[in-house]
This record gives sequence, C-alpha cells and structure tokens, in this order.
Amino acid sequence: MASLLKELAEDLLSRKAVPALALGCVIGVLIVVIEVSLSAMIFSGPLAPLATRASGLLLFGAVAMGILLALTSSFRSVICLPQDAPVAVLAGMGPSVVAAMGMASPDATFMTMVASIGSATFATGLALAAIGHFRLTNLFRFVPYPVVGGFLAGGGWLLTVGGLSVMSGMDINFDTIQSLLEASQLVKWGPGFLYAILLWLTLKRWPHFLILPASLLVVTALYYVALHVAGMSLAEARSGGILLSGVPANGLWPAFSPAELGTVRWDVVLGQLPVMGAVFLVTLMGLLLNVSGIDLGGGIDVDFNKEFRNAGLANIAGALGGSSPGAHALSLSLLCRMTGAYTRLAGLVASTVVGAVLFAGGSALEFFPLPVLGGLLVFLGIDIMDTWLHSTCRKLPLSDYLVLGSIFLSICLLGFLKGVGIGLLITTVLFIIRFSRVDVIRERFNGSMRHSRKNRSIPNRTILQTNGDRLQGYQLSGYLFFGSAARLSEELKAGLNASPRPWCMLLDFSGVSGFDVSSVNALQRVIQSAHGATIPIVIANPPDRFVDTLSRALPPAVLEGIRFTPDPDLGLELCEDVILEKFEQMLETQESAQESLFEQTVDDMLVHLDRQSVFEALVEQLAPWLTERSYEKGEVIVAQGAAYEGMHLIVWGSATSRCTDRNSRLAHYDAGAVVAAKAAFGPCAATEHMEADGICRIAVLTAEARHRLEQQAPALALQLDRYIMACPA
Repeated sequence: MASLLKELAEDLLSRKAVPALALGCVIGVLIVVIEVSLSAMIFSGPLAPLATRASGLLLFGAVAMGILLALTSSFRSVICLPQDAPVAVLAGMGPSVVAAMGMASPDATFMTMVASIGSATFATGLALAAIGHFRLTNLFRFVPYPVVGGFLAGGGWLLTVGGLSVMSGMDINFDTIQSLLEASQLVKWGPGFLYAILLWLTLKRWPHFLILPASLLVVTALYYVALHVAGMSLAEARSGGILLSGVPANGLWPAFSPAELGTVRWDVVLGQLPVMGAVFLVTLMGLLLNVSGIDLGGGIDVDFNKEFRNAGLANIAGALGGSSPGAHALSLSLLCRMTGAYTRLAGLVASTVVGAVLFAGGSALEFFPLPVLGGLLVFLGIDIMDTWLHSTCRKLPLSDYLVLGSIFLSICLLGFLKGVGIGLLITTVLFIIRFSRVDVIRERFNGSMRHSRKNRSIPNRTILQTNGDRLQGYQLSGYLFFGSAARLSEELKAGLNASPRPWCMLLDFSGVSGFDVSSVNALQRVIQSAHGATIPIVIANPPDRFVDTLSRALPPAVLEGIRFTPDPDLGLELCEDVILEKFEQMLETQESAQESLFEQTVDDMLVHLDRQSVFEALVEQLAPWLTERSYEKGEVIVAQGAAYEGMHLIVWGSATSRCTDRNSRLAHYDAGAVVAAKAAFGPCAATEHMEADGICRIAVLTAEARHRLEQQAPALALQLDRYIMACPA
C-alpha cells in the first residue's frame, strides 16, 4: 500500500498528470456512453422501459472494476469496464426471462434480470480468480487463433444487430427485417447507422483519439438542430424513441434496494445456467486476447496470473451491483500508454467521471439521442468484424480462415449459444486432426546406430554391428492418445514385418508425457502380433500406470514375453542379449557363419590381446606405486560427490557407473579400463556413482604415488601416460 501511494504521489507531481487528467475525462465520458448503450442492448424489446434504470448496473460495474484494476494491475494505465461481448450473450437472456416471468410486475422482472446478470458475473469472477490464484492461465492460452477470431467476429455481428435493435426499439430477426426497412423505422435507425459507417471510415483514415468524442458531440448537436427545425419537443422525441427516457431525476444509483431481492424468481435465474456458461467462455476469451494485446502492444511484461486474479476480484465486486462481466479495455489502455499517460491516474480519473454520472448526473442521460448510442454499438460491431473477417483474410491460411468464417456464420444464423457449441466442436475436431499428425516417434533407430554402454567382447561387438538391423528401436514422445494411436500401431506392425525380420523391438517411453486407454489398446495389439511372431518386446522407462493398464489387458502368456526396464540403456542391453542369443543359435546350424565371424574379428582380437598384455605388464611394473582394492558384487567403489582416492585401473572384473538414482547407467568398465585419470594429479570429485558388477579388483594410483613415480621412474610414467591417451573415450 505504501509503495502504491508513493507511486501515485510521484505521478501527480510528474508531467504524466496533465495528459492523464485530460485523457481520463474523455475516456470516462466514453465509458458512460458505451455502458448506457450496452445496458440498452440487454434491456431491449419488452424490457426497453427498464433500460435507463439498468444503465446504473453497468456504470456501477465500470466504477468498481475500473478502480480495482487501476490500483492492482501490472500495466499501470489499464482501463477496465464491462465488455461488449458478454453483453451480446446476456442480451439473449431477456426474452426467455420475460417469457418465464409471465404477468409478473416490471419490478420483479427487473430484479430477476439483475439477479441473472449478477450471478453470471459473480460465477465468472470466481472462475477467473481461481484460474489466476492457482496459476492455470497457461491451460487457456492455447485456444486456436481461428476459433477465437470466429467467436469475436460473431460478437461483432451481435453488437451490430444489438445497435439496430436499440435504435429501432424492436427485436431484429428474419421475421422483422421487412418491418425494419419501412420508412418509419428507417428514420429511427438510418441516421445512426450512417453515423457508425462514417465514424468507422474516418477512424480508419485518421486514427486520432479525439475524433470519437468530438463526433459524439457533433452528431448529438445535429440531432437537436434537426429536432428544432422539425418543431419536435423533447417530450415528443422521447416518446418517439429518439431520446432516452425514464432516467431517475436523483441519479442512477442505487438501481435497486436489498429489500427488492425478495421479488427475484430464483428458479428463472437457474434456468439461465447455459447462458452463464457462455458468458464465462466469452469473458475468458476476451480477457485472454486483451491481456495478450496489452502485453505485446504495451511493451510491458504482464503477469497473466495476476491479471486474471485481479480481473476475477473486480468482476465479483461488480456483480454485487448487478453489473455484467468486464475485462481490460485493450484500445483504451494502450491509448494511455501511447499518449504519455502511463499512470494509474488515468484509470482513476476515468472511474471518477463515471462515478459522478452514476451518483449525481443520471438525469443528463435523458438528453442522449438513441441513434447516437445505437450507432456507437454498430460502429464497435463493424470495427470488430473488420478486424477479424477482413484483416485476417490475408494473414491466415485458407483452411484456418474457413474455420473462422464457419463459426462466424453459425453465430449469425443460429445464435451465439449454438455458434459456441459448433465452435467448440470444430476446436475439438481440429485438435484431434492436427495433433494426430504430430509424429509421436521422436527417433527411429536400430542396433547399428545405437549401442548400450555395456562393454562387449570383440566377437559380440562384431555380431551386434553386423546384425544391428535385427533390432527395431523407437523413442516415443509427447502424449499418446486415440488420434495418434492408429498411426503408431501401423508403423510398429510394419516394423515387425520389416526385412530382414527383426529379432527384438525396443520401445523407449522416456519422452512420453501421458497416454489414454486407446493408445494402450493399440500397443496391446502390436504386442500380441509380436508375440505371435516370437519377437520379444522391451519397454524402457514406462509410466507405472501404463504397466498396470497393460498388465490387466494382456493374457499372462503374452505379458511374460515383455521386458520392462527403468532405463533405455538397460533396454538396449536386453535387446543386444537377444541378438547374441539368436546369433549363437544360428552358429550351431551354419558353419559358414562361424568362419565369417572369425575372419571379421581375428584382427581386432589380436589388437585387444596385445593391448591387454601391455596393460598387465604395466600394472606389474607399477606395483610398487599402486594400492590394490577388492570389491564384492554391488559394493560401492566411489559415491557420487565423494573424492577419488586416486586414478583407478580395473585389473580384474568389471564396474558400472550410474546417476544418483542408480537407474541410468552412464558407463561400463572392464579389465584394462582407466577411471578418473585426473585423480592421479590432484583432488577430483566423482560426478557419478560407481559400483562393482561382481568380484572386482582395482589398482589405485594416488597423486602422491604419481609424484614419486615421476621422480623415481620417469620412463614408466611416460609409458603409463601413453596407455591412458590410447584408451577409448
């Protein structure tokens, strides 16, 4: 709180104060006009007599939301107000509420509408606050761009139709289009529609922030000139639907009293639950888009979770006064940033202007021409449709634009709720189609391309290299689900029938983030096919839930043929063992294979024997400087993080180094290997955990012994260095 007050005091004394005051006043007036227009849109048709009373609901929301967001947002010049897109959805609530209320009094109908709108806003606020509090915004930030564009373009159409409804005083649908074109109606909505078109074209050509408020003043003045020329009094203009009527003389707040809550028909409110769900969805999308636009256009790193939490709290506050849901106003917020009013004062001044009208100046609204307010709605709707239908046409691929257009047409022809349902269906289908095209196989490999870290004899290494294509390996990644399961199953089955016929298949699940039952069923069929072809399958690092699900689905005989390992390297070792076993069986029946193997390995074996004899002779000569250590199977030679006693020479047996969890094997050492050569020259900490595979004998050359060796037998020290340098990495 202290830092906030300090920030506001500094801004008051800075050069930001003057533009913030001027722009805040202009924005405040615009918010009043916009919210009165939106309230007229919700309370239109049979509810039109209640529109002026209802305007206090949205103005209250503008004040409450504006002040809360101005004080808490990470973007200092944020402007928050009840938004148009949720209002477009809430407007469809009116006819059903009126029909359900029947012959109830206007006050009861009004309070039931207030309760329905407030409940939708309150639920939306709770949901947004929870999303921000639990830091879940990333779950909602990946709605496909064409789908969002279709929703918003549809909202623009509904705003345009709502503006016509405000000006004409009638519901706009296919049945009333002919009546709308009658001369008596054209006089009502024609000038406002023309104003909207001219304003839109002007702002497209000259996007100056003063054009909009100036146009409101000019057009309002022209209407009064026209009324004077026509000799029409203000009372006649109000009764004819040209001016707003019925504004309370003492202001617009309170719009209702707590005692009136007893007249609410809560059964009717509960009947609006589907509409409330659509309101939340639209508000969520609008908030995502606006906050993203502020983040990009404002050049400020915005905390999405904080903005969602604060927007949720602001909506809860607005709901207490019966307001519709609100969110950040992208254009007005960036306008303050661009005109040097990047301060919280701009939002506070705008909210103060709205509050003054709400509490003291309600009667002044009776002088607003309805065509001006309706024309403003039409202008907003046209601008939104231009943004999402025309401007995106050149940016999006044809397929994405068709998705956007189909959602827009669905909303136009079928209504918002059905359009939302179709949009969600299209989103789901798009997700399945596009995500199923993502290859869940990150890498395909065989035994010639990848080897385990286990040291093998020269003949075994030769066998594994020459028969590497007998191992079919697949490293899987991402989420395995029904959309990609069929494609994965087909490729794995093709691998089982490859030529030459595989002797083993390895499935590496290290990169798999999750799976569904359909993917398990698909892999189950692959495993059964492999079992029928007597091809063992090794599954490395599978999730425990996957193993449990597969164990319940497969017959015991098939399940016994699967080997599960916690480490891909151990999986490779198991597959290599299968290849060696198969090759040994082949050697028993094919004498030519034995001769071929001998010819391929004899030279390498001679080199290995020479090297081994050099190592044994070297260890024998170094005996006075070496310290021998013996280890039993599984005994720790050195723990990760501990200091090596010195350089280790594996004299007999073998050892394995692993990660801290002791599951992932890093290296395998046989007799003749040199471990931690640096430890012979100074302190050296182990970066891995090493233990004996069986009875293992190791000769240790400490740094002190190495120093004595260099002093006493420099030629032998040089010979040792040459051996170390010749060791394979």
